[in-house]
Amino acid sequence: MRKALLVVSSLLFLDTIVQLYLAGFGTFSEKLLGDQSFTPHMLNGQIVMRSLALLAILFAALAKSGKSTIWLTVGIFLLTWVQLLVFILGGILTGASQENPNLPGAWTVSIHAVSGLLIIFSTYWLFLRARRLDRSGSVAKTRAQESLPASS
Repeated sequence: MRKALLVVSSLLFLDTIVQLYLAGFGTFSEKLLGDQSFTPHMLNGQIVMRSLALLAILFAALAKSGKSTIWLTVGIFLLTWVQLLVFILGGILTGASQENPNLPGAWTVSIHAVSGLLIIFSTYWLFLRARRLDRSGSVAKTRAQESLPASS
């Protein structure tokens, strides 16, 4: 199960980079594709990323990776829902929509970018923990690892 957690955490981290690319694609293709420009970004985030996060929870639990790693995976899964809720609550609280944009709505839904960065950092952290678990059997750093530079 450790290998499975490592594979899923690797795919999840790589998918966050793909998600960032798809956000850029949506932004720069909006004049060409209109409302459909963000469809790949939305589908990847709501289906692929959320499914990988759910698998990470499962494999973290089955790999007996420890409470903190399991809670990290749960946090990543919940953040995928926060990404959607930012738009829903932002629209409800400010009255903003695609047809009726306003400045308070723009300020509110911009949280989407910040929570996206949090997902990227969290998935990288999960990947590092899964790699350490796979190599040493524990997510805790050994004394030798603590004395090494961060790149090892």
